[in-house]
Amino acid sequence: MRARREVKPVVFRNITIIIDDEMMQVTNEIRSVYEKIKKPARRLLQKRRIGFLRFWLSITFAQRCYFLATSMLVLQLFLTIESSLFEAIMFGFALAGIISEVWPKFMTLWNSLPGKAVILFIYAIIANFALASASGLVNSITGISASALPYSHNFALILMVPSWFFVTTLMALVGGMLLIFAYLFFLLLLKPFGVQRLWHQQGYRYVLSTAIARFVWTLGVSLQLGVLAGQVGLLSEFSSDSANPLITIEEAETVNLNEGEAQQPNKETEEVSELEKDLTTLLTNAKQKSISYKATQRQALASFIYEYEADSRSRCAHPAGTRVIELNDYEILQIEKTSDNDEGFVYSVEPCRSAAIGLSNTSSVVPNGY
Repeated sequence: MRARREVKPVVFRNITIIIDDEMMQVTNEIRSVYEKIKKPARRLLQKRRIGFLRFWLSITFAQRCYFLATSMLVLQLFLTIESSLFEAIMFGFALAGIISEVWPKFMTLWNSLPGKAVILFIYAIIANFALASASGLVNSITGISASALPYSHNFALILMVPSWFFVTTLMALVGGMLLIFAYLFFLLLLKPFGVQRLWHQQGYRYVLSTAIARFVWTLGVSLQLGVLAGQVGLLSEFSSDSANPLITIEEAETVNLNEGEAQQPNKETEEVSELEKDLTTLLTNAKQKSISYKATQRQALASFIYEYEADSRSRCAHPAGTRVIELNDYEILQIEKTSDNDEGFVYSVEPCRSAAIGLSNTSSVVPNGY
């Protein structure tokens, strides 16, 4: 019995020694494999790093911006990233690339005499439309011509600067897209003849892929700016009840659908896709924002007319608490505060009753200015 009891510890020691030897062998094998692949892996990583570094240094700043924006777009699609900050950075890279390419060409065009003439002609057209739009805004508030209110006309033009800035930017981007599309067409057409690039310096790489990325990101930035302008309400100058047929159609279809469900509750209605719902919501919000922005513009302009353009004292008699703007020697624009409308003011053209022209002392008229 004693001999058997003494054998057990010896057996356990042998087993432990065998396990330790096997562990050492496995460890040595792993270490040897690691040593074998360590140098090739390091060389491969160095080659990849050097290759990427060479690629990064060989492309222009605009191409780097397009590459970063496209990489972020791929990450967003595969990882379903839903972050407004992420999208802002992504479109910021794309916009930076577009500006870095367009600005030098714009300066080259501006420094030439024909180019400067074309640019000034385009600016003159935009300025003419902006002045006419500002004049219409003044007329819709006061009921008289904007020529009688020069300061208010200028202030209305300033209020419309953000809208016209966005519109001209969108027009420039759309024109750039058309030019890029024509460039792509001619580039593909001339590629079989050995023409690899047009209007590019020697050493410019990835011409076709850069042109495609430029076209896609120009389209994306245009759509994003259009959506942003609609959400803020900056497109209110170019929208009206008759200028929103898509919104009217969507609203009419929604009303008809609700009426059909009320009349026939058991009838199955056609399912609306998520894209159509989002588009309807976007257009509805854009219309509401445009109405709100337009009302804010009118309120600001009406306050400016009353506080800065109109006179509290005049040679023409007017009721107390009102202000006037002299239109000519015989007429005045009388402005009175009220709470009956959205702007908060009532405008009326009255005859000028002065000491020289038909002054009549009444209880309701106080000859302010005398």
